[in-house]
Amino acid sequence: MKRLIVQMQISVDGFGATNDPAVDWMLWDWGPRCPWDGALKKRFNETIEGIDTVLLSGPMAEGYIDHWTNMAQQKAGDPDYAFTHRIVAAHKRVISRSLTALRRPRTSIGRGPLLDEVAALKQGEGVDIICFGGTTFAAALLDGGAVDELQLYVNPFAISGGQSVFKRSRALRCLEATAYECGIVVQRYQP
Repeated sequence: MKRLIVQMQISVDGFGATNDPAVDWMLWDWGPRCPWDGALKKRFNETIEGIDTVLLSGPMAEGYIDHWTNMAQQKAGDPDYAFTHRIVAAHKRVISRSLTALRRPRTSIGRGPLLDEVAALKQGEGVDIICFGGTTFAAALLDGGAVDELQLYVNPFAISGGQSVFKRSRALRCLEATAYECGIVVQRYQP
């Protein structure tokens, strides 16, 4: 059975999104000033090697798919960006009741209840499923008991308010906590 991994960047004070868009808090934003180090690049590539499906919410889908398709073309041959080709090759399952069409290769729309859609994906052939969030989408997956592993990329920045993936209190089992030279700490949990 496939596992669902939810991976989120969060601030050190636990927020996955800020209420103030002017606050530039993510170190690992994939832009030209992104200071991620070699060990973190290697780790991320290894994580993506173990997936064949990307689960997305409707609001995230178009920008996400277009961005990584363009990055795969721009970074062709760069081993640090090998994951971009894996993301492009992966099946993208977009959960949305409002999208009428999404004309992207290897992309389909799921219109059923979220937890039913995830259960069907988990029963499919292949390796793991990854979801990169949106705090509301990830929270619904967590609250519904669909998440097998939560990977939090904790940025060394406090934003003192925003949106959290945790909508209620819960116990988590820590599987790992690893600090990287760039300041990001990757924490893996099992709900």
